Amino acid sequence: MDKIIYLDNAATTKCDEEKLALATKYYNDYYFNPSSLYSGGRKVSGDINSFKNALLGKNRFRKVILTSCGTESDNTAIFGFSKRGNIVTSLGEHSAVYNPFMKMKEKGIEVRFAKLTEGGFVDIDDLLSKIDNNTCFVSIVHVNNETGSINPINQIADRVKQINKNIIFHSDGVQAFGKIDYLLGDNVDLYSVSAHKIGGLKGTGALICKQNLNIPAFILGGGQENGVRSGTENVLGLKLFADVYTERLENMQKNLEHVQSLKQIVIDNIDKTLFKVLSPIENASPYIVSVSALGLRGAVLQNMLDDEGIVVGTGSACSSKKPYSRIISSFTNDPKILNGVVRLSFAPYTTYEEVKFAVDRLNFNASKLSEKIN
Repeated sequence: MDKIIYLDNAATTKCDEEKLALATKYYNDYYFNPSSLYSGGRKVSGDINSFKNALLGKNRFRKVILTSCGTESDNTAIFGFSKRGNIVTSLGEHSAVYNPFMKMKEKGIEVRFAKLTEGGFVDIDDLLSKIDNNTCFVSIVHVNNETGSINPINQIADRVKQINKNIIFHSDGVQAFGKIDYLLGDNVDLYSVSAHKIGGLKGTGALICKQNLNIPAFILGGGQENGVRSGTENVLGLKLFADVYTERLENMQKNLEHVQSLKQIVIDNIDKTLFKVLSPIENASPYIVSVSALGLRGAVLQNMLDDEGIVVGTGSACSSKKPYSRIISSFTNDPKILNGVVRLSFAPYTTYEEVKFAVDRLNFNASKLSEKIN
């Protein structure tokens, strides 16, 4: 194949060029500052509210705080509500949650981490055992960014608040938003999302919150976003985000069926004598499949595939400098597995032919590499 085969969509996706072309009118024609009081500013301000409503989808009776990315959304939630007592999360969180928790630990807040079960699910019993009357904040990822495991966040939030109704419950929904079908439960207070995972622009994100939740200001200035996040709004990015999300909602079932078939190609065709499938079969997003080349180096395989025009990941792009995946090592300590992790992640436009070819080349290169070592 002559073109690049891109299978690292959990890291970022190609921008939807058609929708971007339509959205650029907010650079070329409607470039007004939304805080301005003249007619152009008022129009753009009204459009922002419309775009925010589109991002809510079925999740009415909530509000949207614009951010620059999922990481900022996570940080806004964590630093805004981790004020006392202890805070609880899991070992399976994205670094945008894990690292702020470690920063809060440095500041003297007690941090508790729940274990993972095989496949990257949070151990719910272990999580609940770590919650008490002094817990003020809990954050559990919705879809694990390395294995695709889906945590039942509504059920978890309900059980958390049965122990302590005053806890603020947050979920990083970056790998779920626009990809799997769900409705946020009443006990999920905060939910982080990002545009560039579903065809939007980098530099655009949002924090979806309960209407009556008073969010502490994270960025001070002109008072935009009801004083929570000052700074002139990224209207172009928000317009594109709303458009691509709306299309994802309209095509949710069709996309899921297509991507599930792509995941099945990997599971059926990966050489089981060379690879172990790490991603769960059930209760998992089909958009992400992680495997391990047993006894081999995933980074070496990544480079071999890259030389052939095939792009895959080796875990979270935000923590790729670590020797092992922190998340995978939370449910296995086998170095043969940890060294060999390769992640394939899909988009609705990924084709069967691309995935089949990539798996064939993955098998070939793993076999070739294994022969050299042995």
